[in-house]
Amino acid sequence: MPRAPVTIVDIAREMGLSKTTVADALGGSGRVSEATREKTRLVAERMGYVSNRAARLLRRNETGALGLYIPGDVRNLSFYMELAFGAADESAALGLDLTLIGRHLTGENRSRPPQVDGIIAVDPVPGDAALESLLTSNVPIVTVGRILDKDVSHHAAEIEIDHYRMVTLLLDAIRAAGGKRPALAALDQGADSSYVFDVSRGYQEWCAKAGVVPLATRLSATPTDVELAQAIRGIVEHQGIDALVVGAQGLAARSLPVLQSLGHEVGSNFHLGTLVGDPATELTNPDIHAVDLRPREFGHQAVTFLHDIIAGRASANDRRTHQARLKIAGVSSPPAIRRAMSD
Repeated sequence: MPRAPVTIVDIAREMGLSKTTVADALGGSGRVSEATREKTRLVAERMGYVSNRAARLLRRNETGALGLYIPGDVRNLSFYMELAFGAADESAALGLDLTLIGRHLTGENRSRPPQVDGIIAVDPVPGDAALESLLTSNVPIVTVGRILDKDVSHHAAEIEIDHYRMVTLLLDAIRAAGGKRPALAALDQGADSSYVFDVSRGYQEWCAKAGVVPLATRLSATPTDVELAQAIRGIVEHQGIDALVVGAQGLAARSLPVLQSLGHEVGSNFHLGTLVGDPATELTNPDIHAVDLRPREFGHQAVTFLHDIIAGRASANDRRTHQARLKIAGVSSPPAIRRAMSD
């Protein structure tokens, strides 16, 4: 005859504790000392207790899952995939599932919000109907990047990179390498995310301080080869342009053959940088200055932040910063750049 499964009542009887204390000790909740939690865990393990996760989540009114929302038009870029993998890894380490939110939360779907305990929303932009719906879902939300839409009344916690600082460091590195007038090809998202806003502001203010006439344009995240070539030709035909900084992942590497076909020697008489370094084609390329956003670690930190909010260890409107790194083309960072990066 099969042995009956061990229950919380059995453990409570064995230890002389209440079943509530045992349940709190095993579930990581309640006011139970660490010594009691550890002793209860050991007794439960010795007795062969197997937790019923579904029942535990039901008692707590939890789903055991987090949601991840990434705008659909950029999901094929490796930055977002790596961030998602990092978020999934950290969720698993915390005993949670991660759900990718893919459906449009508009119309009748507004009455069926995602069944999750919290949401991470990446690169919020004004006018995103799905994001606006998520912000009313009554669960904690962490946005990767700030919400710039002044019409959005719902607040969320924020984790972001100091992109203003990173574009300044990148431009300083290009100038130290000999670039005198860098142009900017910022990311065209239709509506500006905080990333695009901070990069554009950082570029304009750097140019003003350096006494450089700015030249800024916009490029989509995925231009065709023809569109990219036309844009680059239009940029480099301006007098004095001897450097280019791009805001979308992978475009610096794709720009190399175009620049070479126009007679520019990248790394010698022309300098190239990217604010979102692609790990395969840009972070390892000695001719490209590249910002490493460390997306997998970014995903880890976003999940940790959200979990802290859910557990009451952080406020629902707190703000945290994720550290990016700058890879200098050709050589290690000049001393002035290294000092700035370590501040």
